[in-house]
Amino acid sequence: MAHSHDKPSPPARTYTPQDAIEGPTMTCSRCGRVHKYPRSGDPPVRCECGWWYSTVDGTLREEFHSRLGV
Repeated sequence: MAHSHDKPSPPARTYTPQDAIEGPTMTCSRCGRVHKYPRSGDPPVRCECGWWYSTVDGTLREEFHSRLGV
C-alpha cells in the first residue's frame, strides 16, 4: 500500500485559552507535564493524570484524585 508524502503535516494546534507559563515551573513526576509552581494559598495545580499539587507551609504536597471520582 502506497502512502503519499507530497505535503508536510499541518502545524500543531493548542486547544487552551491559557497563556504561556511564566515564572517558576514544576514537572509532574508521573506524566512529565509542566505546570506553574503552586504558591502557598493558591488553589491546587491539577494535572491531567489525576495528581494535585499544592504548597502548604513551604512544602510541595501531592494528592491523587481519580478523574472519575471513584
